Amino acid sequence: MELIQIRYFITAAQFQNLSKAARVLNVTQPALSKSMSKLERELGVPLFDRSGKKVALNENGERFLEYAINSMKDLDDAVAAVNNHTPRPALYIGMFHHSARFLRCLGDFSAENPEVCFQVKHLEIPANDIDTNEFDMLLYPQNPMFQKYKGSMIYSDPYLLAIHRSHPLACRESVHLAELVPFTVMFIQYGNKLFDLPYHFCQSLGLHINDCLFINSYEFQRFFISNNYGAGFVPQGGSETYAADPDIALLPVADEGFYREIMIGFKRDKHLCPAGKQFAAYVREYFGV
Repeated sequence: MELIQIRYFITAAQFQNLSKAARVLNVTQPALSKSMSKLERELGVPLFDRSGKKVALNENGERFLEYAINSMKDLDDAVAAVNNHTPRPALYIGMFHHSARFLRCLGDFSAENPEVCFQVKHLEIPANDIDTNEFDMLLYPQNPMFQKYKGSMIYSDPYLLAIHRSHPLACRESVHLAELVPFTVMFIQYGNKLFDLPYHFCQSLGLHINDCLFINSYEFQRFFISNNYGAGFVPQGGSETYAADPDIALLPVADEGFYREIMIGFKRDKHLCPAGKQFAAYVREYFGV
């Protein structure tokens, strides 16, 4: 395993698009793809789910990314110390939500400000025992469980209905939630009485679905749907693996307001380093906050 492979991997993970990552790295897209495939062979596991030139980190990739970023930061700090240079400023980001749009923002900022490095940590839902003071920035989806966090919406992310292609509703261009009452519908449940937003939305509409199934992860839900057991909801921004599954159809939901808000929160400016203030201003301008 070579250091350049690790740097290539981090950039590919940030952009989730091999063509864009290759342009930033100043290499050809086939060369970058070959390097990623070699890295996966050496690790013995796939790191990405692929769809053409687009790539999305799978569970192995997410786990490896955290260690890769930390390792490269340690290496860069070591080089700086040996060369008697000031270490690169580091910003700590906690992500409860995987967002390709935010990663594109992060990649654009990194390309313009290579002196700033990032430590990105995937945070599990429910958010138990998380020290928010550890992070310069938190990215999280709208949900009652995050009410204590104070942030700003950067964009809305509509939910899609995921169903098997043989499902009676699969031929529709869109569906209303009331049409799901006779069918088996799955909802994401993170813990005791902690549900993803679609469950709360259906409850607010007074829908009494005949057969509800509660699943603790989107990947598990995708497995059930792919095997023709029920329907479920997935946010559009996290639907890549669903869309790549030939047995699953994704349909827009016609009911108004069936989306979640993606929120971002920074430390107060007085607690941010200069690089943190610069990144906060960049993100707010990028998303028009």
